[in-house]
Amino acid sequence: MSPNRNRHSGESCPLPGSRQLLEAYAGCLTARWDGLLQLRYRTLNCFDVEHIHDLRVASRRLRGAIEQLAPFVGTERMDRLRRPIRNLTRELGRVRNLDEALLYLSQTGLNGLEPLLKSLEQQRKQEAAQTRRSLELLDCIKLERRIRAAAAALVTPDNVASQGLLALLSERNLTLYRPIHALLPLVAAPEMVEERHALRIAVKKWRYFNELLHDLLKRPQSDLLELLRQYQTLLGDMNDRVVIAALLREAVDLAETVRETALGGIAREQRKLLKKLSALLDEKPILYHFEL
Repeated sequence: MSPNRNRHSGESCPLPGSRQLLEAYAGCLTARWDGLLQLRYRTLNCFDVEHIHDLRVASRRLRGAIEQLAPFVGTERMDRLRRPIRNLTRELGRVRNLDEALLYLSQTGLNGLEPLLKSLEQQRKQEAAQTRRSLELLDCIKLERRIRAAAAALVTPDNVASQGLLALLSERNLTLYRPIHALLPLVAAPEMVEERHALRIAVKKWRYFNELLHDLLKRPQSDLLELLRQYQTLLGDMNDRVVIAALLREAVDLAETVRETALGGIAREQRKLLKKLSALLDEKPILYHFEL
C-alpha cells in the first residue's frame, strides 16, 4: 500500500472521514448516471463511431460504480441496477467491433474485399438499429429512481458508523488484481490468445475500479492508471485483429488469395504488437497497488 502523500508537495493528504467517503461514493454514482443519460441523448441524435465509443465507456464507468454497491444494498438489488447497463455495454460493443473491422479492412487497400465489406456494412446497419431501439426502450425513469435510491441508502447512520468502505475497497482492489497477477507470466507466448483476451478484460476492470477510487478520494490520476491504459490499448489492438482474422476466415465470398493476403498482413502486425507487449511486460510490469 502506498503512503498517502501529495505527489507534488510530498506532504501527507488526510483521508476523508466515513461520511465524506460515502457521500463521495453516492455523488460518483449519480454523476456517472447523469453522464450516461447525456451521452445516450447525443448518441440517439448522432449514432457515429465517436458517440458509440463514449457511451460505451460511460456505461462501463457506471457499472464500475454500481458493482461496489452489494455490501450496502444487497447483491440482488445491485444486480437489478447492473443488468440493463451491462446489456447496453454489450450491444454497443457489437456495433463498435463492426466499426473497427470496417475501418481496418477499408484501410488495407486490398482489392477483392468488397463482398466482406458489404456484408459487414449490412450487419452494422442491423446491429445499429437494434442498439438504437434498446437505447430508446431503456427505462431511464425506473433506473433513475433506483440509482438515486441506492445512492441515498449509502449514507445511513449505520454505514457511517461502520467506517467499512475503505476496507471493502481494499479487498475489492486485491480481488481485481489477482487474475492480472496470474495471467501476466503467460501472455507473451504467441499461442496464448485466450489468456491475452482474459488479461485485457481483467486490466479493464481494474482500471475502471481505480478510476472510481481516485474519484472517491479526490486524488490526481496516478501512474498506475496510465500504465493500465497502455496495456489496455495494446491488448485491445491485438484482440481487434483476432476478431478481424476470424471474420476473414469465415467469409464465404472471398477469393483465397485475398483472404491469405489479408491474414498475412494481420499476422505480421500481431508479431510486432507481441514484441511491444513483451517489452512492456519487461519494462513496466503491472504490480499490485492500493493508493490512499
